[in-house]
Parts: sequence; C-alpha cells; structure tokens
Amino acid sequence: MQKIYGTSLNTGIFIGNALHIALPEPAIETGNIRQEEIPKEISRLQSSLSIVEEDINLELKTSNLQAQDAEIISAQREILRDPEIYNQIETAIRNKLQYATQAVSECFANIIKHFETMKIETFAVRAADYRDVAMRLLNALSGVRNTLKIKIEPNQIPVFIEIVPSLVSKLAQEGIKAYLVAKGSYNSHSSILCRALGLVAIANIPDLNVAVKNNDLLIVDGYTGLLIVNPDDQTLEYYRKKAEAERHRQEKLKQLKITDSITANGINIELFTNIGVPEELEVIKNLSCAGIGLFRTEFLYLGRQNLPDEEEQFAVYKELAEKMKPLPVTIRTFDLGGDKLSPLGYETPEENPYLGNRGIRFSLSQPDIFYTQVRAILRASAFGKVQIMFPMIIDTQDFIEAKKFVQNCQRELSQHSISFDPEIALGAMIEIPSAALCSEELAKECDFFSIGTNDLVQYTLAADRNNEMVAKYYIQHHPAVLCLIKKTIISAEKYHIPLSVCGEMASNYKYIPLLIGLGIRELSVNPGSFFSAKAIVQKCDAKLFKATEEINCSTPLSEVENLINNILAPYYQDKEE
Repeated sequence: MQKIYGTSLNTGIFIGNALHIALPEPAIETGNIRQEEIPKEISRLQSSLSIVEEDINLELKTSNLQAQDAEIISAQREILRDPEIYNQIETAIRNKLQYATQAVSECFANIIKHFETMKIETFAVRAADYRDVAMRLLNALSGVRNTLKIKIEPNQIPVFIEIVPSLVSKLAQEGIKAYLVAKGSYNSHSSILCRALGLVAIANIPDLNVAVKNNDLLIVDGYTGLLIVNPDDQTLEYYRKKAEAERHRQEKLKQLKITDSITANGINIELFTNIGVPEELEVIKNLSCAGIGLFRTEFLYLGRQNLPDEEEQFAVYKELAEKMKPLPVTIRTFDLGGDKLSPLGYETPEENPYLGNRGIRFSLSQPDIFYTQVRAILRASAFGKVQIMFPMIIDTQDFIEAKKFVQNCQRELSQHSISFDPEIALGAMIEIPSAALCSEELAKECDFFSIGTNDLVQYTLAADRNNEMVAKYYIQHHPAVLCLIKKTIISAEKYHIPLSVCGEMASNYKYIPLLIGLGIRELSVNPGSFFSAKAIVQKCDAKLFKATEEINCSTPLSEVENLINNILAPYYQDKEE
C-alpha cells in the first residue's frame, strides 16, 4: 500500500482501478508546400475549423452543464474565431509555405508558451484551454474526430499527464466518476468543469506514471488530496464505509440550504462566497449565500495577449450584479503586479514582485488600466448592489488616493449622464500588517473591511506561502496573525463598518470556530465549503466565545494549537475530512 498526496480538484471519495490514458499525438507535416498548394492548405484549415466548431456545438447540446459552465466549452469557439490567430496561421501558410498542421502547431505553441512562462498560476493555467483547441484542430486536420478512443468502464479511474476541458466533458458523458492528472490547477477551466460535472479528481501527484500502474486498485480521496495505491483490506473497508457515510452526509448538508446561519447562542454570521470566474455563478446561486464576498477580477486577463476593454469588463460585472441582485457583489480591483503583466509590456520584471508594484500600487501607477476598470465597475453598479474593494492597501493615504480616483470617474460619468450607484461602497483588503495596525484610522474612511488572510500570514511571518522550504513557518493561527485580526475587528466595531474574512482561513473548517470566537461576523468561503461552514456556525455556542476571549499577542503558539485541536475540535471535527 502506498499513500501519495496531490492537489484536490474536487471533493469526494471514489474507489476503482487505474487506467493510463495516452492521448494520440496528431501528425505534424513538415517541409515546404509548393506555391500552387497554398489554396488547398487554406481550404483544409477552414474546413477543420468548421469541423471543430460542429463538434463543440454537438458537445454543448448533449452535455448536462449549467449555462455558465457550458460557457467554458463555448468559449473555445471564440478562440477558433479569433482573427489574430487565424491571420497568423494563414500568413505562415502563405509566406512560409508551411503545411496547415505545422502552421497551427507553431502558432498555438507560441501562445501556450506565453502563458506557461508566467509565474502566476492563474495565468499559466489558461495554456490548457489553448492546448485543447490546438488538439481539436490538429486532430481534425489529421482526420481524427474523437481523441478518447479507449473505452473506459465506470469502475475505472483514468490517469492523464494533462487534461483539457473537452476531455473532462467526455469523461462525464461516459459515466466516469474520478480521474487523476499529473499536472493541473484548481482554478483551470478543466477543474471548474470537473466540479460542475461532479467528478472526483486529484492533480500534481509526484511521479504519477511510476507510482500508479494499470489495474492498480486506487482510493481517490478528494477531501484531502490523498491517493492510496493498492490499499490493504482494512484501509479499503474503512474507505468504503467512509464513502457511504459521506454520501449520507452530503444529502444532510444540502438540507441546510433552508436554514439560517446563526450560532447556537443566537449570533447571526453572514456567509458569503468567493469566486474567481463567472462560471461559478450557477453553483453559488444554489447555496443561499449572503452574496459574493470576493470576486477576483484577474481572470479577465487569462488567455489573452491584450487587456480587456471597458465594454468587455462592464458586461462581466453587469452579469454578476444582475444575477446576484439584490445580494451584494464585492469586486476586487485587479491584484496584478510586475510579475503578472510583464509579458504584456506594462512592467519590467521585479526581483521580489510580492513586495513590489502589485495590487493597488500597480493600478495607481497605471491610471489608464485603473480608469477602464473603475468605469466598468461603476457602470455595472446601476444594475445591482456592487461594492469595490482595493487590494494591497497599506494605510489611510493609500485608500484615500484610490477613493479619489473613483470619485473622479464618478464625476465624469455624471457629466455624460451615465448611470451608476452614487452610494457605492468602497472597502479595503486588510492583508498587510501595516493596514491592520492602522485599521482604526482606515475605518474612518472605508465603508467596509475584508481580511485577506493568505497574504496577511505571509507578510506577518515573512514566509512565502508558495515556498515549500518555509512551509513550516506559514502558520495561519500564529498569535501575531490573530492579534492583527483582533485589532482589525476592534477598529471595525468602533466605527460600525462591516468586516469579513475572505482568505483561506474562512474556508478551513478548523479555523471557522476560532474566527467566530475572535469576533468575526462575516465569512466569505469557497463554494465547496459553504454548507459545511454553515453547519459549523450553527454549532458555535457560548462556550466557544468563553474559550477564545483571552487570545492575544502574548498567548503562546502551543496554547493556540491546543485550543484549536482540542477545545474547539467538537465544533468542526465531524466536518473536517
């Protein structure tokens, strides 16, 4: 028996036999065509584009996806129709005398490389979407219509090096319940589809092809990201019972939709959700949440080599506002920096981008980009309850400068009789220690706060959350972090402004009782954690508040850990998988 941890893409437990899937590599013709063959290759390209579009249309008709999730697949039609991509391919055929397959391969390879070289994961993952279109197009050029030629039985778990959105859809259509992938990201479109279609999946498993062989019996634990290869009888029986118990638990959790998010001693806790792409809208509409506590706008830059214009952004924000109305939608302005936009030519690479020109600093240093986004958000505010939140605020001066920028945009919109909400709320993310320390002054200027615990922890403890070498120093419950959270709570209460936690701590079951005990009354959680978070909220009682009231900066870390792991455990232990 072997246990290996990877990245969970979707929760759940599935037991089955491994089946390695090697996708066929389409033939790429090399060499030069003759001048008279140019029309033939262009015609071949155009025919293949039509074939792929027909396949996508058929896939959309036969899938059971919600409209928002179907947009992930339908967006591939936009890539197919991209005039810049088509022009690059046609130019390679005409001027370089390349075969259509070589022209397509080189064009998409350059685009894919562009995204893969980006340091920020949310940008790099879009390479898979372009790889998917390239694969479809090259297969069509080679006369191949279905890339999944191997028959997969429902009790089998396919194993891939990488997976693309179209393949996830095919797996669901074939009745497959789980898969493994050597390389993948939680925020990729493939992963979003996997969650929408209910497939259990784990990615980034070390040496997957070596560790797992065909017909190996596997246990895929999507709750912890654990893969168990050839379990012993005791482990197998344990997980069989766990899978059955989890099925019953999920049915019970769904009943919480019609219940209130109130603690056992009568304190209301507002539960919001975080989303990163519009495709998650349909999921959260079924949660009975209090609104969107964090919409990460960086996704608008994914899969493109230019910046989205105002109309494009406005359409996205307007859709969010209209579909969530009357619930609030908190839109965070671009959390972008030198490392994220350098490929677009807006910034030169920085030695330490996490301490560099990112977040609100970048926006203020690039007023054209900021202007476009703020105008789009303001215009969308006329269609629902929209709030604007600024990332990387360090103090009051930072916030006032951003606020003035919004006010200037409001005046310009008024001069042109363009509608917007004149009372739109403006808030600050508390994710830098200085912002927490200055939170009382900030609270006088802000309409609301939201604590971004991910960055607050790494900046407070000087521990890069993406660096495994210092992972042991990235302690979310460190007394120094809790002290900053507590100071922010006191400041927000003093000036009567809403305060939420939108970082990963809010979605981590064992931290939810701690945060509530400290005084947090709003949590913005990941959609998959929503019902479990509500169940924990409903168990919190007067004993919890008594147990957490003495926490301060002088509290030893060992005492905090004893509090979480022992005293507070009854509030979350049956939710933590």
